[in-house]
Amino acid sequence: MHGTPSARGTRGCLFSILTGGLLAFGCGASSDAVSSASGGAPGAAGGGAGAPAAGAGGAPYREPSAQCRVPAGVSNSPQSIAETITLLNALPKPLSIPCFLESLARPLPMMATFGVLSAQPAVGARSPRIFLFFGPNRMSIVPDGVGASVLEFGEERPNYRSLKGEIEFPLTDDLPQSAPFDRVLFSDQLTNCGLCHSAEQSEPNPATVHAFVSQSLRPAPRNAVSLQSLQYELGICNRGVEPYRCAMLDSLFSLGPVTEAQFPAEMQTFE
Repeated sequence: MHGTPSARGTRGCLFSILTGGLLAFGCGASSDAVSSASGGAPGAAGGGAGAPAAGAGGAPYREPSAQCRVPAGVSNSPQSIAETITLLNALPKPLSIPCFLESLARPLPMMATFGVLSAQPAVGARSPRIFLFFGPNRMSIVPDGVGASVLEFGEERPNYRSLKGEIEFPLTDDLPQSAPFDRVLFSDQLTNCGLCHSAEQSEPNPATVHAFVSQSLRPAPRNAVSLQSLQYELGICNRGVEPYRCAMLDSLFSLGPVTEAQFPAEMQTFE
């Protein structure tokens, strides 16, 4: 997508501008999250919800599928966009998002939101946008809808700014380290993310001259989806009707514990 915006990203951003909203991560990216286990009843909104203690229906955790196991010497806890690309390239192809999620280290810190003002919008509380936290590396997915084939990135920088990018799945070959940045490029001086994220600036990067950093934003707390309610969605998911969505949820909850993560309260929200 060199030189032209993706239709998905542009539509989401323009919709956000027209409604006074802002994007959140990857083309919208949030940074500086802190992980915390907090108690609470399952539910879509309201914040404090503890992490599930076992797989769907209390079933024992399973091992990753053979094709989704990380080779020796490769980290399954990627702390940067570059480390994520290294992990993706180490896994067999074709590679799906569910298989990538299976490969990740546990416990898996994450949070979910049913907000729709994003280039990767949720499809209600049953298919929310889900943020994954690995040190400074923030990634987001959504189990259904227009953003379901995309992994978005926001790599933390000081002062609530982040380096942004995205990858589209399935992967059929290894990726260059420049791939996440090339995909969000609008022009040589601007990314799709910069259409909504303020103060975008180029950042030196050994992989590309098209790496850009801009403002990070967090989801509105009122749109929070508890991990318990999301695990409940896995338990009732009909694999015959929604195989991809069910595979996404299964790959999050069935491989090991998850922990609730939160963005810092000081970070600006997108509404």
